[in-house]
Amino acid sequence: MRWGQFNERIVIELFAEAPEIVTPIGLVVDRQGRVIVVESHTHFRPEGYEGPAADRIRVFEDTNGDGKADQVSTFFEGSEQTMSIALADDGGLFVATRREVFLLHDDDGDGVAERQTPIAKLLTEGNYPHNGLSGLTLDGFGNVYFALGENLGVPYELVGSDGTTLGGGGEGGSIFRCRTDGTELERFATGFWNTFSL
Repeated sequence: MRWGQFNERIVIELFAEAPEIVTPIGLVVDRQGRVIVVESHTHFRPEGYEGPAADRIRVFEDTNGDGKADQVSTFFEGSEQTMSIALADDGGLFVATRREVFLLHDDDGDGVAERQTPIAKLLTEGNYPHNGLSGLTLDGFGNVYFALGENLGVPYELVGSDGTTLGGGGEGGSIFRCRTDGTELERFATGFWNTFSL
């Protein structure tokens, strides 16, 4: 059975493609209908790679209503091993990289993030790109959830914005939650492998 036979209302259409977007790894759609995408340039970057030196978060807009992105801009650039994004209730954007979770804000409305607020930081010798922090989601009650992969079984400390510190290593991957300002960090579940998406 083809998917279209199951539900003919669902249609897959091309919205944006290379060279406007390369190596997309995470995506959200905001209240204005803009598609916000993590463009990964640092995850197992091959020798001789000609792309940007850091990851970017790009914004794609369909300004003329034809169903295709015709305006592309860069919201944020400079992170490494960026894994996930999630929209905050106040219009900010949560970002998870292998080693940190932070919140971006566009304070002046120019389409570029001016402010970065730390939420959680991972302190570890583990360095494999996609078994660190990832998988952002919010619950509607003022909490943000994110995962930590198995981190090669290497010891780690995860530090929230209020200094709350949780340690581990060897227990497998875990899911953590904290308030959207990074306070009250706690382990929500454990015993996973690499939970990339929640």
